[in-house]
Amino acid sequence: MKQLLSRLYLLLAACVLFAGCGNNEYQLSEKDLAAFMDAPPEMKIEWEKGLKANKANDYLAASTSFRALLSQQVTPQQLVAVQTALGGLNERMNDAAAKGDTSAQKALETLKAGAPRR
Repeated sequence: MKQLLSRLYLLLAACVLFAGCGNNEYQLSEKDLAAFMDAPPEMKIEWEKGLKANKANDYLAASTSFRALLSQQVTPQQLVAVQTALGGLNERMNDAAAKGDTSAQKALETLKAGAPRR
């Protein structure tokens, strides 16, 4: 639980830091893309699955893969890579939903329904 809270605080801090930055603030760097190169096979597969779904605008699958990685033991560099990927995904998903993209709207509804209540 303590680890989850610390990761949530890191995620919040990263979001605050990235807010207000210029264009492409969620652009994955080469270092980000390589962050899972030496990770255990299941983590590497999940990362690649998330990247592939993200590229295909499969918002729900990408979000699910990236969030699954956040619940595992990741290195600081992997955490930054996942947070950056999630930030870009969320930005594109919200923009697409606002423009009437039904798959983005459905993904947002599904993610909101599954979000923990405070």
